[in-house]
Amino acid sequence: MITDALRADIETGLIAPGTVLKQEEVAARFGVSRQPVRHALERLHASGLLEKRSDRSLAVTALMAKDVRALCQIRVSLEITALKLSAPNLTAGALRKARRLNEDLIEEEEPEILAELDQDFHQTLYGACGNERLLGMISEFRSETRRAYAMQPMGSQTRSAFYEEHSLILEALGANDIDAACDVLSTHIGDTVGKLIPVEIL
Repeated sequence: MITDALRADIETGLIAPGTVLKQEEVAARFGVSRQPVRHALERLHASGLLEKRSDRSLAVTALMAKDVRALCQIRVSLEITALKLSAPNLTAGALRKARRLNEDLIEEEEPEILAELDQDFHQTLYGACGNERLLGMISEFRSETRRAYAMQPMGSQTRSAFYEEHSLILEALGANDIDAACDVLSTHIGDTVGKLIPVEIL
């Protein structure tokens, strides 16, 4: 529970990069002893979300520009493959669900829920690809950029860009133009995601 809660806070940007997580403060937050906190921090360190500093404290790992670019490149490749496989099998119902998710996404205030809505939107479009391993890889790589959702509050230009790009993908899929949908998806991941990463780490 502690690991999952801290992971969610880090991934959605509620705990900023560089923040030192002190065992006693985390223990007080969750009302537990320091032992389960120590285990939780060790798991987060092993997953790469925390880094050990020279004074042996653990701080939230900063996203580096080169890492963001590499993640975007991998995501473009994986997600375009999934969309190409899935698109011919998408039903009208799936497209309607994706449109509803996109409408909810534009109005959501909480970064964590926003991340879930975006995940569900893309999962709905890729879900008919017939390759569960591919979907699992996409989910894993998408989780590494969840911190970006804290950088697009409701009413922001980045939020509007996400909504418009989603709408263009749906429009192309509705017209059975898979190539156009993939072109928009490539821009959506490779350009917009990069813009969401805080300027100070670029």
